[in-house]
Amino acid sequence: MQPLKIIVVGPVRSGKTTISNFLADATEIPYDYHPTQGVRILEFEIQNINVNNKYITKDIELWDCSGDHKFENCWPAIRKDVQGVILVYNENSDDCLKEIQQLYDYFIEQTKLGPDKCVIFCYDLENKNPEISKIISSAFVKVSHIKCNTESGGNKLKADFSSFISTVLNKMQLH
Repeated sequence: MQPLKIIVVGPVRSGKTTISNFLADATEIPYDYHPTQGVRILEFEIQNINVNNKYITKDIELWDCSGDHKFENCWPAIRKDVQGVILVYNENSDDCLKEIQQLYDYFIEQTKLGPDKCVIFCYDLENKNPEISKIISSAFVKVSHIKCNTESGGNKLKADFSSFISTVLNKMQLH
């Protein structure tokens, strides 16, 4: 059975690798910042995913993509056969709306995935602001928008990810 290809994209230093490592239960989670070079692929399985009222286990390929535009020439290969997209930003990054819109256009609109196969994670490292950015949420009204934190909100993040995977798989069943 083919793994589900999910890509994680967003601006530089937005928390993509931290979230990807957490979701994949990667043990080598470094706390000092090392920019991703191109893309890292994490493979793992997720259990108890509800697909048409049956609970299944699904293999996941999580593509943790660099936010550095010098790797844009890799984007065509990264988006090939993509089945879901996680957009990540943090509110400390300047001009993140413009970047999120560019990534959404390239990875969702141009591939015709649709907003239901995309989720936006607002990574709140300090867990200080319970509100989601209204600027971003108003621009993406059809996309689920979730505030997350790996330290204090880890169980919620894993549940939100499972729900997203369930949505993607259910939509794939319909097509």
